[in-house]
Amino acid sequence: MIFLLIGAAIGAVLIALAVQKRSAAVRSISRGLLISYFTLGLIVVAGELYFRYAFAQSENVITWATSNWLARYWHTNSLGFRDREWSEADLRDKTTVMITGDSFAAGWGIEHPEDRFGDVLASHLGDSYAVVNLGVYGTNTPEQLDLLRQYPIAQPDVVIMQYFLNDINYTMLSMGLLPTATPTPAWAMESALANFLYTRWIGRLVDPSYMRDWWEDNYAAYDNAVIWEAHRAEIEAYIDYVDSINARLVVVIFPNMLDPVRSIPYVDRVAAVFEEHGHTDILRLFDAAAAWAPQDRMVSARDTHPSAAFHHHVGDLLYERFFSS
Repeated sequence: MIFLLIGAAIGAVLIALAVQKRSAAVRSISRGLLISYFTLGLIVVAGELYFRYAFAQSENVITWATSNWLARYWHTNSLGFRDREWSEADLRDKTTVMITGDSFAAGWGIEHPEDRFGDVLASHLGDSYAVVNLGVYGTNTPEQLDLLRQYPIAQPDVVIMQYFLNDINYTMLSMGLLPTATPTPAWAMESALANFLYTRWIGRLVDPSYMRDWWEDNYAAYDNAVIWEAHRAEIEAYIDYVDSINARLVVVIFPNMLDPVRSIPYVDRVAAVFEEHGHTDILRLFDAAAAWAPQDRMVSARDTHPSAAFHHHVGDLLYERFFSS
């Protein structure tokens, strides 16, 4: 609103100068400026309308473009999951596989849910299986355990736990140790065009946290004995519940998709917790991710989640290693 008032005031001054009769030179210059000003205004209005209503792109954070993408492609069932509606009759006499996880399991950046690794696995398994996706973006290990416990329709025969290396952030948050990014300023939230400009360029100039390596905070948390032991307890609580319901546990661990090799010791550390409890059906994806070019394994440079092609690869690997026999 402030920018609109300023813009209107500038336009009014230019109009007044363009019609005044005291100075022909001022009138001529003002008319030229007025034409340029209104041309620029039309460009700004067109840009605002485009980025507000047409431009949609998934990104790692919630921007105006991401909100448009979610409105266009993200549809959930009555329980809040990006999945079909399931009933008890649908699951009767079938081997029920439940997938828990965060944005990776839910398919952030994937326009068509059938391209997610869980849906690809379901296509291999056939009609004798029901693959239920409980993935919710932004959730952590304890929250995913709660979703699994509280699912109202059935208990699973198989649980696929999708784990990502930022899951330790919840532990850091609960201990008051999670760094926080600078909030996007209000003016960049109220205008779609301003939001685009801020998140692409302006933010990098005015906000040092834009250039911060957040992965170093994650790795440091795994290397911190206190934080790691607290997070390990969260993982063990998940394992204990799956064991208590006599379900088979399959674990899929996604690395840092920007730098899979750097993730290896941390993926192995998480996998070791499951192995110590007798669960060896673990898909470590750092080798698979490292074998793909970044532009092929990720959605985009602004969305580092797995691409649709990599999701298909993961679904195929899951079936071949843990279900085909």
